[in-house]
Amino acid sequence: MPDRSLDSLSSEFKPLAFEWIARVTTRGIPVMIIQTSRTQAEHQVNLLNGTSGTSLSLHLPRKMRWPMDQVLLPSEREKSDALDLAPYDHYQLHGPDKLQWDTTDPAWGVIGEEAERLGLRWGGRWLKPFDPGHGELVLPWKAHYLAEERSRRWPTFA
Repeated sequence: MPDRSLDSLSSEFKPLAFEWIARVTTRGIPVMIIQTSRTQAEHQVNLLNGTSGTSLSLHLPRKMRWPMDQVLLPSEREKSDALDLAPYDHYQLHGPDKLQWDTTDPAWGVIGEEAERLGLRWGGRWLKPFDPGHGELVLPWKAHYLAEERSRRWPTFA
């Protein structure tokens, strides 16, 4: 079963995750937390089925993706910097299988708008895989992606 605990998030990302969920629900979109952190084995499955496109997912614990010379507090070594959400009604219909969700639903746009207002990197701007429920902390080594992704046309929702 995927980890859905907000306590699995880094101290930098956790307050933003709470705010993101609060803003989306305030706008009338109840959400389900799909995943916070994941194991390497879970990530391998996601790479194989096409629901992840990077070997250094921010869902992985920091100790697995930060440079060895980076100093991490012991309390942060097991923490992740990404969160996957889904509109609750989509989760009710299809469970956690992202490939079954109707990603043309305008609810995904609300999720993306609020992620970007908080300065998060939003998976709805990605080309492959398109991941409109994904939000992640913008870490220094991924910051260069942000400008290019935000220059893309906003996804079309029904």
